[in-house]
Parts: sequence; structure tokens; C-alpha cells
Amino acid sequence: MTVAEKLKHIFKSFYNRIIGKRQDPIFIVGTGRCGSTLLVDILMTNPDIQIDQNEQYDWFLPEANDKGKKHNPIYSDIVNFEITVKKSLEKWTPFYKSKLRIMMDAKMNKTNRRFFFKSPAITFMLPEIEKLYPRAKYIHLYRNGFAVARSWFKKEYFRVQEYQDNFTEDEFIIECAKYYNASILVINDFFKDLTEDQKFEISYEKLAKNPEEEINKLLKFSNVKSNCNFDFSQVKSTNFKIEKIEEPLKSNLETIMHKSLKSLHYI
Repeated sequence: MTVAEKLKHIFKSFYNRIIGKRQDPIFIVGTGRCGSTLLVDILMTNPDIQIDQNEQYDWFLPEANDKGKKHNPIYSDIVNFEITVKKSLEKWTPFYKSKLRIMMDAKMNKTNRRFFFKSPAITFMLPEIEKLYPRAKYIHLYRNGFAVARSWFKKEYFRVQEYQDNFTEDEFIIECAKYYNASILVINDFFKDLTEDQKFEISYEKLAKNPEEEINKLLKFSNVKSNCNFDFSQVKSTNFKIEKIEEPLKSNLETIMHKSLKSLHYI
């Protein structure tokens, strides 16, 4: 992006804010590995929606990078997430927040379509996000914690050498369960203070079972009148993989995730 383009985005962001035409985003929040990629794939087929797969971890969690994973203790979005968030928020100066708002506005101003933003990276930063966009809406997509913990393990453990160096396979999936439990509880707490027209909750299980029905509910909440041109017959649940978690590990995971699983009526 050229300097002229950057200045254009800055001026447009401030101008829209001043005249009250600034669009408020709809944030898709959750733990990750909860079906959000499927949800994005569906929403991308709607002509009145603007959304992409880029979750912008570097924007929100600057400490959750390769350098952070080599730190002792590890800074990542899953392991030691409390430290990662704390260290990242230390970089959220007033200047950085203004820059973040401008970058978000630049994305939203590309078209007049309804803007959705998916990023598990913002889970523990929701109060700060609300300060940036006090009229934003939030969609919480959640999934059975056993499936999420297993999916995080399968995706991340063998990809990141630092995880293998610091944790056994069972220890890492337990870290994933801790992350899941904390994520769900903090989202539940944040949602308590939102108005009804600001929040929408949907489970992966319902989405997989009745995708078209659930998507139509979501579109109504989002004030999007057009339909998604998606082949809903493609949607299949992968929760059967939960059965591959062996005892006593599964029992340990249930103990760790008990509060969050109970709050979502999985147990």
C-alpha cells in the first residue's frame, strides 16, 4: 500500500466517524477449531456480506508469533495465553489502538456490504474491542470441548516444534483443554453485558445438523436480507472423532473443561 493510499484510508476513517457513517463490524468469536472456517465458507457465498479467512493474529496478539514460541515460557494463543494477552495489550498504546481502528475501517470501507470479522485472537481482548466498536455485534460459535481440544492438538502439536519440545502429546491436549475452558467462560461473561440485539449464539452441532435453518437465523440477526448460495448438503459433522480420545485422558479433559461444558449444556 502506498503512502497516498494509507493517507486516504486514514482520512476516510476519521471522516466516516465524524459524520456517523462508520460501519460497525460483526465479530465472530469462539475458541477456534469450532467450525468457524465452515461458517466463513458459507457466509462468503452471500452477495451482501464481506468476510475473509484472514484472522489477523498479528494485529491483536503481536506476542503470539514465532519469536514468542521460542520464549521461556512460551507465548502463544493456546499455551500461556494469559501472558500472551497481557504482553500483547502492553503494546496497545493509544496510537496503536487508533492504527488498529484505521486498519479495520480500511477493510470495512472496501464495499458497502455487511462486514463480518472472524478471529479467535480477540477472545481475551473483547473489552478492548468493545471500546473500539461499542455498537458492534458478536456471534459466538461454539463446539463440544472434546472436539475442539482434539482438533487444536491435531492441527498445532506436530506443526510447532516448540510444543513438541515442551509438552508430551497428552500434556499438550490438556493445555488445549485449559484454553478452551478459559475462552468459553470469558466469552460467557462478556455476553452477559451485551444487549439482545448485539449477541447471537450458535453451536457447531446445530449448524452441522440444520445448516440452512441456523444460517437463516444468523442472517436475520445480522440484518442481511439475501441468502447464502451454498450447497448445505456438503455440511457434515466431524464430532465422531471425539471417540478417538482414550481414557483416562478423556476423564482428565472433562475435569478441566467441566465449567465450560456445563455452561454450554454438553454435560
